[in-house]
Amino acid sequence: MKIYITLTAVLLTLSSCSDANTHKITQDTVGPLSKSTTINDLSIVFKNDSLVDDSGSNDFRTPQGEVTVFEKGGKKLLKLTPQTNTKESKVKYIQVFDDRYETDQGITLKSTFKDIQNAYTIRSIENLIGAIVIFVNESDAYFTIDKKHLPGDLKFNTSSKIELSQIPDDAPIKYLQIGWE
Repeated sequence: MKIYITLTAVLLTLSSCSDANTHKITQDTVGPLSKSTTINDLSIVFKNDSLVDDSGSNDFRTPQGEVTVFEKGGKKLLKLTPQTNTKESKVKYIQVFDDRYETDQGITLKSTFKDIQNAYTIRSIENLIGAIVIFVNESDAYFTIDKKHLPGDLKFNTSSKIELSQIPDDAPIKYLQIGWE
């Protein structure tokens, strides 16, 4: 009887660890995806999910550009961009759509600029037409904030250098992306 209780406790612990890692973003992983995962491996890595490439196909013998990962229920999880359009290619960029994905510093799509600032050292801010992109030192993750949350003329000016103090603490993350080289 003691063996069954111990075995059950071990199995529960292992399954809860596995669940926690399903949506964890680290330096080398995004959920079950790693830097070494090839496009050919995606159907194994995401065996419980649906995969669709840019052409609308779920046949990965000849991938056509980006691959979108959906849960079986239809919820969009990730968009994966390969280095090249071959099945041996590794993933270069990942866009996160599901707010359950969380960086190792606790940042999700529900986080704000203040959360990013508290968790990371900000390396640079890119000023784009409708958004700013925040790059950090400690991670390959980068964060996009819609310019509609910025004050006054910063919303429309792409040549201004955006300072940290000009970004409201409560500005929400619009996109969470990871770039692997």
